[in-house]
Amino acid sequence: MCTWFELRGLIFLENHLMNAVQTETFSPSMTTRPRWRDLFLYLLLGVGGYLGASLALDFILKPTKITLGLSALAFALNVLFIGGSVLLLSAWRKRLHLDTIGFFPPRLTRARAFQAVILSLGILPVRALAAALAQLATGGRMDSSQMRLDLIAPEGFTWLGFFVTLLGAGILAPMAEELFFRGALFSWFRERFNFPVAMLASSLLFGLAHYDTAAVVASSFVFGLVAAYMFERTQTLWVPILMHITSNSFAVLIIYAALAFAPDAFAR
Repeated sequence: MCTWFELRGLIFLENHLMNAVQTETFSPSMTTRPRWRDLFLYLLLGVGGYLGASLALDFILKPTKITLGLSALAFALNVLFIGGSVLLLSAWRKRLHLDTIGFFPPRLTRARAFQAVILSLGILPVRALAAALAQLATGGRMDSSQMRLDLIAPEGFTWLGFFVTLLGAGILAPMAEELFFRGALFSWFRERFNFPVAMLASSLLFGLAHYDTAAVVASSFVFGLVAAYMFERTQTLWVPILMHITSNSFAVLIIYAALAFAPDAFAR
């Protein structure tokens, strides 16, 4: 039979162990060391699958211009291949666990959510400066931005176009891209190398994935650096997800507001 002091000691030890388990947070070292094959599969199924499907549809449909239906299809392919590849490989290869990166179940406090929104908007001037410098370095022309505008608002201002784009480009695509570039790629590099290398490598790939203009590549690279830093600091993927949603949704709102109140602003 335990004495009172022995019983108190056992209770103290049990409480101490329970608190240690509950307060433990994820760090990349807690996962199995990834293989180069995993990185190849992510890029093949995610980026390769998306590009392959896009080219196949372009060959089959042979569109003469971008329509709202094609834009919605592009958003759907982004979610299917970019986000879906991570979900598929995490279940198949078991190298990435969605709970350890804070994706499911979601981990996001009000304070972190507020911080993500403010930070996303706060870095817009830095991203704009990086975009301007990159565009000047490559000739100073902004004509190639028309392709991105056509994808976001292919039919000008319509309420249907606004809601479809806000859902696709503003919410769903950011979730898929953060799951891929921060959740999968950053975590892979973080396991193999140190934090600066992981941050730079994943951000560079994120920037290159937005290859339509040098300005967008530079702006995306800057965003990727901040998103990777916040992911490392908060240990939950929902902080960069909310940052990405805020950034994209804000861009959609600005573009559609300009089209509604100043339709000649984007005239070719």
